Amino acid sequence: MTVRSVNPRTGQLIRATASSTPSEVRNAITRARRCQKERYKDTTREDRASLVKELEAVCLRHKDEVVGLMHEEVGIPRKALAGAYSSALSGTDRYIEEYLSAGDRQYPLPSSWTATDANISFPPHGVIGHIGVWNFPFWQTMITAIPALLTGNAVVFKPSELSTLSGLRITELVHEAGYPRDMFVPVVGGADVGKQMVASDCDALVFTGGIETGLDIVRNAGIRPMILELSGNDAGIVRADADLEQAARGIAYGTFGRGGQVCVRIKRVYAHVDVVDELLDRLVGIAERLSLEEDVGPLIREEAREKVERAVRDAVEKGAELLCGGRKPDGPGFYYLPTVLRHSDDDLEVVRKETFGPVCPVRAVRDDDEAVRLANDTRYGLGATVWTSDPERGAEIAQELEAGNVWINECVRTLPGGEYFQGWKQSGIPSSMSRLQMFTKKKTVVAHRSCEPRAHWFA
Repeated sequence: MTVRSVNPRTGQLIRATASSTPSEVRNAITRARRCQKERYKDTTREDRASLVKELEAVCLRHKDEVVGLMHEEVGIPRKALAGAYSSALSGTDRYIEEYLSAGDRQYPLPSSWTATDANISFPPHGVIGHIGVWNFPFWQTMITAIPALLTGNAVVFKPSELSTLSGLRITELVHEAGYPRDMFVPVVGGADVGKQMVASDCDALVFTGGIETGLDIVRNAGIRPMILELSGNDAGIVRADADLEQAARGIAYGTFGRGGQVCVRIKRVYAHVDVVDELLDRLVGIAERLSLEEDVGPLIREEAREKVERAVRDAVEKGAELLCGGRKPDGPGFYYLPTVLRHSDDDLEVVRKETFGPVCPVRAVRDDDEAVRLANDTRYGLGATVWTSDPERGAEIAQELEAGNVWINECVRTLPGGEYFQGWKQSGIPSSMSRLQMFTKKKTVVAHRSCEPRAHWFA
Protein backbone atom coordinates (compact mmCIF):
# COMPACT_ATOMS: atom_id res chain seq x y z
CA MET A 1 0.00 0.00 0.00
CA THR A 2 1.18 3.51 -0.82
CA VAL A 3 -0.08 7.06 -0.48
CA ARG A 4 0.29 9.44 -3.42
CA SER A 5 1.41 13.05 -3.11
CA VAL A 6 -0.03 14.98 -6.07
CA ASN A 7 0.49 18.61 -7.06
CA PRO A 8 -3.07 20.01 -7.22
CA ARG A 9 -1.89 22.90 -9.42
CA THR A 10 -0.91 20.48 -12.17
CA GLY A 11 -2.51 17.17 -11.27
CA GLN A 12 0.91 15.52 -11.58
CA LEU A 13 2.25 12.89 -9.18
CA ILE A 14 5.09 14.15 -6.98
CA ARG A 15 5.92 10.93 -5.17
CA ALA A 16 4.35 7.76 -3.77
CA THR A 17 5.24 6.75 -0.20
CA ALA A 18 4.81 3.32 1.35
CA SER A 19 2.15 3.10 4.07
CA SER A 20 3.04 1.92 7.54
CA THR A 21 2.00 -1.63 8.39
CA PRO A 22 -0.08 -2.44 11.48
CA SER A 23 3.03 -3.81 13.22
CA GLU A 24 4.92 -0.59 12.42
CA VAL A 25 2.13 1.47 13.96
CA ARG A 26 2.15 -0.64 17.12
CA ASN A 27 5.94 -0.46 17.27
CA ALA A 28 5.87 3.33 16.91
CA ILE A 29 3.56 3.65 19.91
CA THR A 30 5.64 1.22 21.99
CA ARG A 31 8.85 3.11 21.23
CA ALA A 32 7.21 6.45 21.97
CA ARG A 33 5.87 5.25 25.32
CA ARG A 34 9.25 3.94 26.42
CA CYS A 35 11.03 7.12 25.37
CA GLN A 36 8.44 9.40 26.97
CA LYS A 37 8.69 7.74 30.35
CA GLU A 38 12.48 7.84 30.41
CA ARG A 39 12.78 11.37 29.09
CA TYR A 40 10.09 12.91 31.31
CA LYS A 41 11.84 11.51 34.36
CA ASP A 42 15.26 12.78 33.23
CA THR A 43 14.36 16.34 32.13
CA THR A 44 13.19 19.47 33.90
CA ARG A 45 10.62 22.03 32.88
CA GLU A 46 13.46 24.32 31.88
CA ASP A 47 14.99 21.58 29.71
CA ARG A 48 11.70 21.11 27.88
CA ALA A 49 11.23 24.85 27.40
CA SER A 50 14.75 25.22 26.00
CA LEU A 51 14.19 22.44 23.49
CA VAL A 52 10.91 23.95 22.30
CA LYS A 53 12.73 27.25 21.70
CA GLU A 54 15.30 25.37 19.64
CA LEU A 55 12.46 23.79 17.66
CA GLU A 56 11.10 27.26 16.97
CA ALA A 57 14.53 28.40 15.74
CA VAL A 58 14.95 25.38 13.48
CA CYS A 59 11.52 25.91 11.97
CA LEU A 60 12.23 29.58 11.29
CA ARG A 61 15.50 28.70 9.54
CA HIS A 62 13.71 26.33 7.18
CA LYS A 63 10.55 28.39 6.65
CA ASP A 64 10.95 29.20 2.97
CA GLU A 65 11.83 25.63 2.05
CA VAL A 66 8.93 24.08 4.01
CA VAL A 67 6.44 26.63 2.69
CA GLY A 68 7.61 25.77 -0.84
CA LEU A 69 7.10 22.06 -0.24
CA MET A 70 3.61 22.59 1.20
CA HIS A 71 2.72 24.89 -1.70
CA GLU A 72 3.66 22.13 -4.14
CA GLU A 73 1.86 19.37 -2.27
CA VAL A 74 -1.39 21.04 -1.12
CA GLY A 75 -1.63 23.96 -3.57
CA ILE A 76 -2.54 26.67 -1.04
CA PRO A 77 -1.05 30.06 -2.10
CA ARG A 78 2.40 30.70 -0.65
CA LYS A 79 1.39 33.88 1.18
CA ALA A 80 -1.37 32.06 3.10
CA LEU A 81 0.92 29.17 4.00
CA ALA A 82 3.69 31.52 5.14
CA GLY A 83 1.25 33.46 7.32
CA ALA A 84 -0.03 30.30 8.95
CA TYR A 85 3.55 29.10 9.47
CA SER A 86 4.41 32.25 11.41
CA SER A 87 1.14 32.13 13.34
CA ALA A 88 1.84 28.59 14.55
CA LEU A 89 5.19 29.67 16.01
CA SER A 90 3.99 33.00 17.37
CA GLY A 91 2.50 31.37 20.46
CA THR A 92 5.70 29.61 21.53
CA ASP A 93 6.83 32.16 24.11
CA ARG A 94 3.32 32.36 25.56
CA TYR A 95 3.17 28.59 25.94
CA ILE A 96 6.58 28.52 27.61
CA GLU A 97 5.64 31.32 30.00
CA GLU A 98 2.45 29.51 30.99
CA TYR A 99 4.25 26.20 31.43
CA LEU A 100 7.10 27.53 33.56
CA SER A 101 4.77 29.51 35.81
CA ALA A 102 2.20 26.75 36.29
CA GLY A 103 3.70 24.03 38.49
CA ASP A 104 1.85 22.09 41.16
CA ARG A 105 -0.92 23.67 43.22
CA GLN A 106 -1.59 23.37 46.92
CA TYR A 107 -5.32 23.11 47.47
CA PRO A 108 -6.53 25.10 50.52
CA LEU A 109 -8.27 22.72 52.92
CA PRO A 110 -10.69 23.63 55.72
CA SER A 111 -9.42 23.59 59.31
CA SER A 112 -11.22 20.32 60.02
CA TRP A 113 -8.65 18.60 57.81
CA THR A 114 -5.97 18.69 60.47
CA ALA A 115 -2.34 17.96 59.53
CA THR A 116 -3.33 17.39 55.91
CA ASP A 117 -2.02 18.70 52.59
CA ALA A 118 -3.59 18.43 49.16
CA ASN A 119 -1.34 18.75 46.13
CA ILE A 120 -2.61 19.03 42.54
CA SER A 121 -0.11 18.18 39.80
CA PHE A 122 -0.47 18.13 36.02
CA PRO A 123 1.63 15.39 34.40
CA PRO A 124 1.57 14.71 30.66
CA HIS A 125 -0.86 12.22 29.15
CA GLY A 126 2.01 10.11 27.82
CA VAL A 127 1.73 9.27 24.11
CA ILE A 128 -0.34 11.57 21.91
CA GLY A 129 -1.72 10.03 18.73
CA HIS A 130 -1.97 12.93 16.27
CA ILE A 131 -3.90 12.38 13.02
CA GLY A 132 -3.01 15.38 10.88
CA VAL A 133 -4.80 17.57 8.35
CA TRP A 134 -3.72 18.49 4.83
CA ASN A 135 -4.77 22.09 4.24
CA PHE A 136 -2.40 23.70 6.76
CA PRO A 137 0.08 20.92 7.54
CA PHE A 138 2.54 23.04 9.51
CA TRP A 139 0.06 25.13 11.51
CA GLN A 140 -2.10 22.25 12.62
CA THR A 141 0.88 20.03 13.42
CA MET A 142 2.70 22.65 15.45
CA ILE A 143 -0.27 23.82 17.52
CA THR A 144 -0.29 20.21 18.73
CA ALA A 145 3.43 19.40 18.75
CA ILE A 146 4.59 22.49 20.66
CA PRO A 147 2.27 22.20 23.69
CA ALA A 148 2.45 18.39 23.63
CA LEU A 149 6.24 18.22 23.66
CA LEU A 150 6.58 21.14 26.06
CA THR A 151 4.43 19.38 28.66
CA GLY A 152 6.47 16.17 28.32
CA ASN A 153 4.40 14.02 25.96
CA ALA A 154 5.67 11.93 23.09
CA VAL A 155 3.82 12.17 19.77
CA VAL A 156 3.02 9.53 17.17
CA PHE A 157 2.13 11.58 14.11
CA LYS A 158 0.23 10.47 11.03
CA PRO A 159 0.25 13.25 8.44
CA SER A 160 -2.75 13.44 6.17
CA GLU A 161 -2.32 11.12 3.22
CA LEU A 162 -2.75 14.24 1.04
CA SER A 163 0.26 15.99 2.62
CA THR A 164 2.57 13.12 3.53
CA LEU A 165 5.78 14.74 2.26
CA SER A 166 5.09 17.93 4.21
CA GLY A 167 4.43 15.94 7.36
CA LEU A 168 7.61 13.91 7.01
CA ARG A 169 9.65 17.10 6.50
CA ILE A 170 8.12 18.63 9.63
CA THR A 171 9.12 15.47 11.51
CA GLU A 172 12.71 16.00 10.36
CA LEU A 173 12.64 19.53 11.78
CA VAL A 174 11.55 18.19 15.18
CA HIS A 175 14.43 15.73 15.17
CA GLU A 176 16.89 18.39 13.99
CA ALA A 177 15.94 20.48 17.01
CA GLY A 178 17.26 17.72 19.27
CA TYR A 179 14.23 15.60 20.12
CA PRO A 180 14.94 11.85 20.18
CA ARG A 181 13.47 10.09 17.19
CA ASP A 182 11.17 8.10 19.45
CA MET A 183 9.69 11.24 21.03
CA PHE A 184 8.12 12.25 17.72
CA VAL A 185 7.45 9.24 15.53
CA PRO A 186 5.82 9.46 12.09
CA VAL A 187 3.57 6.82 10.59
CA VAL A 188 2.28 7.02 7.02
CA GLY A 189 -1.01 6.03 5.49
CA GLY A 190 -4.64 6.77 4.83
CA ALA A 191 -7.82 6.04 6.74
CA ASP A 192 -6.73 2.48 7.55
CA VAL A 193 -3.68 3.70 9.47
CA GLY A 194 -5.76 6.37 11.17
CA LYS A 195 -8.20 3.69 12.34
CA GLN A 196 -5.29 1.66 13.73
CA MET A 197 -4.19 4.66 15.76
CA VAL A 198 -7.71 5.20 17.08
CA ALA A 199 -7.88 1.53 18.12
CA SER A 200 -4.38 1.63 19.67
CA ASP A 201 -3.43 2.31 23.26
CA CYS A 202 -2.32 5.91 22.69
CA ASP A 203 -3.04 7.87 25.84
CA ALA A 204 -4.79 10.73 24.02
CA LEU A 205 -5.90 11.48 20.47
CA VAL A 206 -5.77 14.67 18.41
CA PHE A 207 -7.67 14.87 15.13
CA THR A 208 -8.56 17.67 12.73
CA GLY A 209 -10.87 16.93 9.84
CA GLY A 210 -14.41 16.18 8.76
CA ILE A 211 -17.32 15.58 11.09
CA GLU A 212 -18.07 12.06 9.82
CA THR A 213 -14.52 10.90 10.58
CA GLY A 214 -14.72 12.65 13.94
CA LEU A 215 -17.91 10.80 14.82
CA ASP A 216 -16.28 7.52 13.82
CA ILE A 217 -13.36 8.29 16.15
CA VAL A 218 -15.73 9.01 19.03
CA ARG A 219 -17.50 5.69 18.45
CA ASN A 220 -14.26 3.68 18.38
CA ALA A 221 -11.70 5.43 20.58
CA GLY A 222 -13.05 4.32 23.93
CA ILE A 223 -12.69 6.45 27.04
CA ARG A 224 -9.63 8.66 26.73
CA PRO A 225 -8.84 12.35 26.22
CA MET A 226 -9.57 13.59 22.71
CA ILE A 227 -8.98 16.94 21.04
CA LEU A 228 -11.22 17.04 17.97
CA GLU A 229 -11.43 20.03 15.63
CA LEU A 230 -14.09 19.11 13.13
CA SER A 231 -16.15 20.66 10.36
CA GLY A 232 -17.60 24.15 10.41
CA ASN A 233 -20.29 26.00 8.51
CA ASP A 234 -19.46 29.53 9.57
CA ALA A 235 -22.00 32.27 8.99
CA GLY A 236 -21.23 35.89 8.19
CA ILE A 237 -23.80 38.47 9.31
CA VAL A 238 -23.80 41.83 7.52
CA ARG A 239 -25.86 44.47 9.32
CA ALA A 240 -27.47 47.44 7.59
CA ASP A 241 -24.91 49.76 9.21
CA ALA A 242 -21.87 47.78 8.00
CA ASP A 243 -19.11 49.42 6.01
CA LEU A 244 -19.75 47.51 2.80
CA GLU A 245 -16.26 48.01 1.40
CA GLN A 246 -14.84 46.42 4.54
CA ALA A 247 -17.47 43.69 4.66
CA ALA A 248 -17.15 42.73 0.99
CA ARG A 249 -13.35 42.58 1.08
CA GLY A 250 -13.32 40.65 4.36
CA ILE A 251 -15.98 38.18 3.25
CA ALA A 252 -14.24 37.64 -0.11
CA TYR A 253 -10.96 36.95 1.70
CA GLY A 254 -12.63 34.70 4.27
CA THR A 255 -14.62 32.83 1.63
CA PHE A 256 -12.45 32.45 -1.48
CA GLY A 257 -8.93 32.44 -0.01
CA ARG A 258 -7.06 29.12 0.19
CA GLY A 259 -9.50 27.69 -2.34
CA GLY A 260 -12.24 27.92 0.29
CA GLN A 261 -10.69 24.87 1.97
CA VAL A 262 -10.58 26.15 5.54
CA CYS A 263 -12.66 24.92 8.45
CA VAL A 264 -13.28 28.49 9.66
CA ARG A 265 -13.88 30.10 6.30
CA ILE A 266 -17.09 32.10 5.83
CA LYS A 267 -19.39 29.56 4.17
CA ARG A 268 -22.75 31.38 4.17
CA VAL A 269 -23.70 35.05 4.42
CA TYR A 270 -26.81 36.73 5.82
CA ALA A 271 -27.02 40.37 4.73
CA HIS A 272 -29.64 42.94 5.67
CA VAL A 273 -32.16 43.47 2.88
CA ASP A 274 -31.25 47.18 2.63
CA VAL A 275 -27.61 46.45 1.74
CA VAL A 276 -27.66 43.00 0.15
CA ASP A 277 -27.70 44.24 -3.46
CA GLU A 278 -24.68 46.50 -3.02
CA LEU A 279 -22.85 43.82 -1.06
CA LEU A 280 -23.43 41.31 -3.85
CA ASP A 281 -22.22 43.74 -6.50
CA ARG A 282 -19.04 44.31 -4.54
CA LEU A 283 -18.49 40.59 -3.89
CA VAL A 284 -18.93 39.74 -7.56
CA GLY A 285 -16.51 42.48 -8.56
CA ILE A 286 -13.86 41.17 -6.20
CA ALA A 287 -14.44 37.54 -7.17
CA GLU A 288 -13.97 38.30 -10.85
CA ARG A 289 -10.69 40.15 -10.22
CA LEU A 290 -9.05 37.45 -8.13
CA SER A 291 -6.09 35.50 -9.43
CA LEU A 292 -6.69 31.76 -9.28
CA GLU A 293 -2.95 31.16 -8.92
CA GLU A 294 -2.01 33.79 -6.34
CA ASP A 295 -5.23 34.52 -4.43
CA VAL A 296 -7.41 31.42 -4.51
CA GLY A 297 -5.46 28.27 -5.33
CA PRO A 298 -6.75 24.90 -6.51
CA LEU A 299 -8.84 22.35 -4.71
CA ILE A 300 -6.87 19.46 -3.30
CA ARG A 301 -8.14 16.75 -5.70
CA GLU A 302 -10.44 16.35 -8.69
CA GLU A 303 -12.93 14.53 -6.45
CA ALA A 304 -13.10 17.60 -4.19
CA ARG A 305 -13.73 19.87 -7.18
CA GLU A 306 -16.48 17.59 -8.47
CA LYS A 307 -18.17 17.67 -5.06
CA VAL A 308 -18.21 21.49 -5.05
CA GLU A 309 -19.45 21.53 -8.64
CA ARG A 310 -22.34 19.21 -7.76
CA ALA A 311 -23.37 21.35 -4.77
CA VAL A 312 -23.41 24.53 -6.87
CA ARG A 313 -25.31 22.86 -9.70
CA ASP A 314 -27.87 21.51 -7.23
CA ALA A 315 -28.37 25.01 -5.77
CA VAL A 316 -28.95 26.57 -9.19
CA GLU A 317 -31.36 23.82 -10.20
CA LYS A 318 -33.35 24.49 -7.01
CA GLY A 319 -33.66 28.23 -7.57
CA ALA A 320 -30.44 29.91 -6.45
CA GLU A 321 -29.18 32.69 -8.73
CA LEU A 322 -25.62 32.20 -9.99
CA LEU A 323 -23.98 35.64 -10.07
CA CYS A 324 -20.44 34.59 -11.01
CA GLY A 325 -18.22 31.54 -11.24
CA GLY A 326 -19.94 28.21 -10.94
CA ARG A 327 -17.55 26.23 -13.11
CA LYS A 328 -14.02 24.95 -13.44
CA PRO A 329 -11.69 26.94 -15.70
CA ASP A 330 -9.79 25.56 -18.65
CA GLY A 331 -6.27 24.31 -18.04
CA PRO A 332 -4.42 21.96 -15.71
CA GLY A 333 -4.96 21.56 -12.01
CA PHE A 334 -8.04 21.33 -9.82
CA TYR A 335 -9.13 24.97 -9.86
CA TYR A 336 -12.70 26.20 -9.43
CA LEU A 337 -13.81 29.75 -10.13
CA PRO A 338 -14.83 31.90 -7.12
CA THR A 339 -18.60 31.60 -7.02
CA VAL A 340 -21.32 33.89 -5.63
CA LEU A 341 -24.90 32.65 -5.25
CA ARG A 342 -28.01 34.53 -4.19
CA HIS A 343 -30.64 32.32 -2.58
CA SER A 344 -33.57 32.23 -0.16
CA ASP A 345 -33.49 28.59 0.92
CA ASP A 346 -31.22 27.34 3.71
CA ASP A 347 -32.17 23.75 2.90
CA LEU A 348 -29.87 23.86 -0.13
CA GLU A 349 -26.93 21.49 0.23
CA VAL A 350 -24.47 24.32 -0.46
CA VAL A 351 -25.84 26.12 2.61
CA ARG A 352 -26.81 23.30 4.95
CA LYS A 353 -23.60 21.27 4.61
CA GLU A 354 -19.98 22.35 4.84
CA THR A 355 -18.86 23.25 1.32
CA PHE A 356 -15.07 22.98 1.03
CA GLY A 357 -14.51 25.28 -1.93
CA PRO A 358 -14.60 28.95 -3.05
CA VAL A 359 -18.37 29.36 -2.91
CA CYS A 360 -20.31 32.18 -1.23
CA PRO A 361 -24.09 31.73 -0.86
CA VAL A 362 -25.79 34.99 0.23
CA ARG A 363 -29.29 35.40 1.66
CA ALA A 364 -31.18 38.61 2.47
CA VAL A 365 -32.58 38.99 6.00
CA ARG A 366 -34.97 41.49 7.58
CA ASP A 367 -33.17 42.10 10.86
CA ASP A 368 -30.56 40.91 13.36
CA ASP A 369 -32.92 38.37 14.93
CA GLU A 370 -33.48 36.59 11.63
CA ALA A 371 -29.77 36.63 10.87
CA VAL A 372 -28.83 35.14 14.23
CA ARG A 373 -31.59 32.53 14.03
CA LEU A 374 -30.41 31.34 10.61
CA ALA A 375 -26.74 31.48 11.60
CA ASN A 376 -27.43 29.26 14.64
CA ASP A 377 -29.63 26.82 12.74
CA THR A 378 -26.86 24.30 12.14
CA ARG A 379 -25.24 21.35 13.86
CA TYR A 380 -21.89 23.11 13.54
CA GLY A 381 -20.48 25.73 15.88
CA LEU A 382 -16.91 26.47 14.87
CA GLY A 383 -16.94 30.16 13.95
CA ALA A 384 -18.93 33.17 12.77
CA THR A 385 -18.37 36.78 11.74
CA VAL A 386 -20.33 39.99 12.31
CA TRP A 387 -19.93 43.06 10.11
CA THR A 388 -21.17 46.30 11.67
CA SER A 389 -20.19 49.89 12.47
CA ASP A 390 -21.76 49.56 15.95
CA PRO A 391 -19.19 47.85 18.22
CA GLU A 392 -21.63 47.42 21.11
CA ARG A 393 -24.29 45.78 18.96
CA GLY A 394 -21.63 43.64 17.33
CA ALA A 395 -20.52 42.41 20.75
CA GLU A 396 -24.13 41.61 21.69
CA ILE A 397 -24.65 39.57 18.53
CA ALA A 398 -21.35 37.77 19.13
CA GLN A 399 -22.73 36.54 22.46
CA GLU A 400 -25.90 35.30 20.77
CA LEU A 401 -24.03 33.27 18.16
CA GLU A 402 -23.56 29.58 19.02
CA ALA A 403 -19.93 29.27 17.97
CA GLY A 404 -16.61 28.85 19.70
CA ASN A 405 -14.91 31.61 17.68
CA VAL A 406 -16.56 34.88 16.63
CA TRP A 407 -14.94 37.72 14.74
CA ILE A 408 -16.31 41.27 14.52
CA ASN A 409 -15.18 43.09 11.36
CA GLU A 410 -12.47 40.42 11.09
CA CYS A 411 -12.18 36.87 9.77
CA VAL A 412 -10.07 33.71 9.66
CA ARG A 413 -7.62 35.06 12.23
CA THR A 414 -6.90 32.69 15.09
CA LEU A 415 -5.03 33.53 18.28
CA PRO A 416 -1.24 32.99 18.24
CA GLY A 417 -0.29 29.33 18.39
CA GLY A 418 -3.92 28.24 17.94
CA GLU A 419 -4.75 29.11 21.53
CA TYR A 420 -8.40 28.53 22.56
CA PHE A 421 -9.25 27.41 19.04
CA GLN A 422 -12.24 25.15 19.58
CA GLY A 423 -15.74 24.76 18.28
CA TRP A 424 -19.13 24.16 19.84
CA LYS A 425 -21.86 21.66 18.98
CA GLN A 426 -20.56 19.00 16.58
CA SER A 427 -17.56 21.07 15.49
CA GLY A 428 -15.52 19.62 18.32
CA ILE A 429 -15.46 18.73 22.00
CA PRO A 430 -15.67 22.11 23.78
CA SER A 431 -13.33 22.86 26.65
CA SER A 432 -12.57 25.92 28.73
CA MET A 433 -8.95 24.82 29.16
CA SER A 434 -6.01 26.50 27.49
CA ARG A 435 -4.38 24.46 24.74
CA LEU A 436 -1.41 23.70 26.98
CA GLN A 437 -3.68 22.26 29.67
CA MET A 438 -5.28 19.93 27.13
CA PHE A 439 -2.03 17.99 26.94
CA THR A 440 -1.88 17.30 30.67
CA LYS A 441 -3.96 15.32 33.11
CA LYS A 442 -4.68 16.02 36.77
CA LYS A 443 -3.41 14.12 39.78
CA THR A 444 -4.62 14.90 43.31
CA VAL A 445 -2.49 13.70 46.24
CA VAL A 446 -3.96 14.09 49.73
CA ALA A 447 -1.35 13.53 52.46
CA HIS A 448 -2.09 13.12 56.17
CA ARG A 449 1.11 14.22 57.91
CA SER A 450 0.31 12.67 61.31
CA CYS A 451 0.71 9.01 62.26
CA GLU A 452 -2.40 9.23 64.47
CA PRO A 453 -5.52 7.42 63.25
CA ARG A 454 -8.50 9.62 62.48
CA ALA A 455 -11.13 9.63 65.21
CA HIS A 456 -13.86 8.53 62.79
CA TRP A 457 -11.97 5.50 61.46
CA PHE A 458 -13.03 1.99 62.47
CA ALA A 459 -11.16 0.53 65.43
